[in-house]
Order: sequence, then structure tokens, then C-alpha cells
Amino acid sequence: MKREQEEKARFHDEVDAACAAYSSRLEEMQDSQREREAAIEKPWLLARRRREGQRALAVLNRLGTIATCYWGGTVAHLPEVPPEVPWPPPHLSRMRDHHAGERSALRDAHLAVVDELRVKHKCEVNDEGLPIKEQHVCVERALLLEVIGDGPVPTNDITE
Repeated sequence: MKREQEEKARFHDEVDAACAAYSSRLEEMQDSQREREAAIEKPWLLARRRREGQRALAVLNRLGTIATCYWGGTVAHLPEVPPEVPWPPPHLSRMRDHHAGERSALRDAHLAVVDELRVKHKCEVNDEGLPIKEQHVCVERALLLEVIGDGPVPTNDITE
């Protein structure tokens, strides 16, 4: 009996360590992703605002040219309106898709580690003797469930 309790305690300690490592890695990944996205978004927004100004000036110039031609009677070349800069940047969308793939891969790796720990410590049944059917939930999510109750748990995981 005592051996089982020690084994369960070791299992829970290792799972907690794996969850802490997963949370730490996920946080690092999200921080670096935010930095990379900001490095793309800021110059892109500046270019977009600059282009909007150029477009407004081109439209005003075009209106002035049309008004001058109407009253002056001469035909003039109409200035071309520069194309609009798209938002969000296409490469930012691709980067976000890639980040979603990285988060999913990290989560899958974490679940694989937890499954290996279950097999290693032979924890395939819960305290009532019933087999574990649901996937592993990190400590933070378990605490959140405990606090919130049976309501929906807010998440940014992709695979759920």
C-alpha cells in the first residue's frame, strides 16, 4: 500500500514537473511570437498609413485635374492611385498559422510525455479503479476547473 502511494506521489511529481516545463516553454514561445509579430506589424502599419496618405493625395490631385479640365477646357493625364496595402499582412497570417502548428506540436509532445509517465508508473486507472478516458489536463487547467466549476474553460489550445 505504501509502495503504491509512493509511486503515485512520484507520478504526480513528474507530471507536475512536465506541466511546469510545458507551461514555461509555451510562455516563452508565445513571447517570442509576439515579438516577431510586432516586428512585422509596426513597419507594415506605417507603410499602410503612408500609402493611405498617398492614395488620398492622388485622389485629391485627380479631382483637381478633373475640375481644371472641366473649367479650363484642356485634357490632362490623370494621376494613378497607388494600390492599397492589405491588412493583415499575408506573411503575418502565414506566420500565425505556423505558430498555431508549433503550439499544437508542443501540446502533442506534452501529452505524449504524460502518457509515457502513465505507462511508466502504471497509472492507467484512476482512484475509483475506472480506466482514464479523458486526455491529460495541466495543473493550471485543473485549478481553473476547480475555481470556475462545471462551466466552459477558456482556452487558446488549438486541438480541443
